[in-house]
Amino acid sequence: MVKKKQNQQESSKESENLSESDGVKKPSAKKSEALWMMTFADLSFILMCFFVLLMGVQKTDKEKFDRVRDGLGGLVDKDKPKKNLATMKAKIEREIKKKKLEKVAEVVLDEDGLAIEFKDKLIFKSGSARPSPKFIKVTKSIMRVVAKSPKRYKIAIEGHTDETGNDSRNWKLSSDRALALLNQFKTKHRVSPDRMKVAAFASTKPKVETKGKKGRALAAARSANRRVVIRLE
Repeated sequence: MVKKKQNQQESSKESENLSESDGVKKPSAKKSEALWMMTFADLSFILMCFFVLLMGVQKTDKEKFDRVRDGLGGLVDKDKPKKNLATMKAKIEREIKKKKLEKVAEVVLDEDGLAIEFKDKLIFKSGSARPSPKFIKVTKSIMRVVAKSPKRYKIAIEGHTDETGNDSRNWKLSSDRALALLNQFKTKHRVSPDRMKVAAFASTKPKVETKGKKGRALAAARSANRRVVIRLE
């Protein structure tokens, strides 16, 4: 009887050893591994969502992006001159100085791209959307630099007015002025229409706030707000 029990114990041990040697795992081990993988997958998904949201709200700095892209391009062709927003800004500034337009034109490079701003009195007569012959003559070289910019940049033309006068009229005037400059690029400088767009803002995006101002300060603020902006973006 004792021998029979010993034989049974030995056979059970042998069966356990065989099952372990065959690679069969206990149910408890399978369960713990599955739980670990589920936790890891959930954590990975949450981290991915976080970084997607972070990139979604982040604004691209066009100047930095240009430098990185041109730097990578230089690894392929070091002898090819780079024409980016920074080089165009320098060229436009030279043209503004050459034409003595510092008081009525300026150029700014920021995270949104390159913006060339003209005060409305340089381009249009009061209340008019027809560019003056003087404007076409003195800004021809500036318009040419913009027109010959690399095709990867889109040209956006914005019209702005002050807050005086009829609201509907201001919207139409800002739109007509932007379209007038688009037509100059199209007819005089052969810029393809699919590279351009216009935006009318009327008085909704003032450069200088007029609230609380009077007299000369108010007149100066309104003068600054009446403008046309050409953007490369």
